[in-house]
Amino acid sequence: MQNKLHYLFMLTILVTVLAGCGSKKEETVKKARYVKVMQLDTNKLGEQLQFNGQVKEKREVNVAFKVGGQVVDLLVDEGDYVKEGQVIAKIDKRDYKIRLQGAKAQYDQIEGEYTRYKELFEKNKLPANTLEKLEAGYLGAKSQYEAAENALHDTELKAPFSGYVYKRNIHKYENVGPGQPVISLLDVSQLEVHFSLSERQVAQSNDFKKITCDVTTAGVKGIEAEILSVNEKANGSDMYDVRLALSKEQVSQLRPGMSVKVNVEVSTQGKQQMVVPLESVFKEGEASYVWVYNRANSTVNKQQIQVNQLINNGYVAINSKLKGDEMIVVAGVHSLQDNQEVRVLENNKL
Repeated sequence: MQNKLHYLFMLTILVTVLAGCGSKKEETVKKARYVKVMQLDTNKLGEQLQFNGQVKEKREVNVAFKVGGQVVDLLVDEGDYVKEGQVIAKIDKRDYKIRLQGAKAQYDQIEGEYTRYKELFEKNKLPANTLEKLEAGYLGAKSQYEAAENALHDTELKAPFSGYVYKRNIHKYENVGPGQPVISLLDVSQLEVHFSLSERQVAQSNDFKKITCDVTTAGVKGIEAEILSVNEKANGSDMYDVRLALSKEQVSQLRPGMSVKVNVEVSTQGKQQMVVPLESVFKEGEASYVWVYNRANSTVNKQQIQVNQLINNGYVAINSKLKGDEMIVVAGVHSLQDNQEVRVLENNKL
């Protein structure tokens, strides 16, 4: 009986030991994990910046009469498109016609006298100083006559350029004075994009290599743009205002006021840096790493990097010993081990 109990006890211990060894052996096996990888591209060396901007008109001008009076015709409304030279509004011409008639009568009289005395002077029958006085009176009358003509002409207000009526400041039958704004006219012959740069970014503006704009509301992307100006002085928010000119061929669907995403590629000549997705970077202690995928044996190895700065579009600029033709893991980086076998998701193009 004692021998049977001893035998059963030893058999139980043996089974337990064997089972424990088996589980440890299974735990040491590294399971192949699924990962998503990305091919590095030496063409992506450099910094990509993104800003929020707004479409702006080339200029906004307050259009006004040069003369004053009662507005008898107001021929445009807000939102109307007007062509250069089109009549916008009219002032009552009555008083200006009367002034022109008086100025013309006086001019005709003095012109006749001046012509007769000039003939006498040419025959040496009139002193030179007398003719000079008559000539001064003649030129004065001529100026008054031309001014009256111009004033009558200016009772019609015409568009100085083609554009859209943004705001109408008066109503019909109102009395207006010279220089009082009648309408605000937008010049959209060349659309611009306005955005701002920080103090650090404005120092990079000379290195801007390529600029494109996306306007989601208009359904357009990749509109080419070039810098018109960078303000030399910061605005009230300590930012530097920038004006971009948009390519005329691609702006037919845009309107002033639309929101814009400005994409800027910064030249990196002389800079040893590369950009990688933020999600590909992981930390161990104080150091940062990425996983490099080995196609030959489907394993990964960690490569130490130095993160320089975060870039707006979800990438980080790094320094590393990477050549630029490697494949790195961009999803699942926190569950891997060095030399671990992995499987690449089917939607990756190797």
